[in-house]
Amino acid sequence: ELFDRASIDAVMKEWHKTLFELPAGLRMAVEMGLISTAQLLRWLRLEAKPNAVRTVARFAPETASRDFVGRLMADPAFLMRLGFEQALTLTAALSYEAGKRGNNFKKEMDLAAVNVTGLLAANAAVVWMLAPTRTFGAPNKFAWQSFLHSLPNHAFDRSGPLRQYTVASRLMGCGVKAAQLSAVGLAIGGGMSLATGALISARKSKDPSWEPSYQQPPLEAMALGMGAHLGLSANFRYQLIAGLDRYMAASLTGLTNAAIGTAVARSLNECIGEPIRLMLTGQPKRGMDWNAA
Repeated sequence: ELFDRASIDAVMKEWHKTLFELPAGLRMAVEMGLISTAQLLRWLRLEAKPNAVRTVARFAPETASRDFVGRLMADPAFLMRLGFEQALTLTAALSYEAGKRGNNFKKEMDLAAVNVTGLLAANAAVVWMLAPTRTFGAPNKFAWQSFLHSLPNHAFDRSGPLRQYTVASRLMGCGVKAAQLSAVGLAIGGGMSLATGALISARKSKDPSWEPSYQQPPLEAMALGMGAHLGLSANFRYQLIAGLDRYMAASLTGLTNAAIGTAVARSLNECIGEPIRLMLTGQPKRGMDWNAA
């Protein structure tokens, strides 16, 4: 990656663009020498052709658009990683629900949908919050906002001009992400428990003898368990995966090898993470029939 102005100007000339055609935040970053040629090329390719990604970047709220584009500039494979993670989570969640509910799966589709949706939201939050980003021009009203913005999203993020990460800042970044993800986990776990409880109450109002295929943990256990899972377990595992992704991208020859490597790592991560989540939230393990107990 080259950060010098001559290389940046050469890229702009090749794409028949001028500096004043760039968005204000990006133009400021270029003038300050914070944007590399590779990052600028990713933005130019994003803007070159109409597609869903460009539509989201243009019409999403300003903060969301800045964060979205920042992640694509830092990691062009971000959407691929997010899509793969969501597919893994969906497959694992559906297989778990189908296994636990058995012949009642279709009858209890609404209960299964709540759990699956909650897990997809939790996975998306982890991948989004720990993805490397290159955002510029973000207004920070308070000093603590500037401080948080100066920390890396994960411990192995790459340093850059005016963005030099130390061991202390990397450790603080991990701590901040643990707190943020714990809060997200509390909200998602609590929401899942409340939604499931409402659906079960609605069914029992029609048929008092009806019981779900497996009992949902109480609200406190579900909320605290998901908070611990995202803030501690998932945070630690995805920090390591982020470091592995960076190592493979730099060491392996070809994007295909790196893509295969990250797919294998993320698949193993799903196998490790699910039992931990079930233990922390108090949900039954795969294959355990609570109704028969």
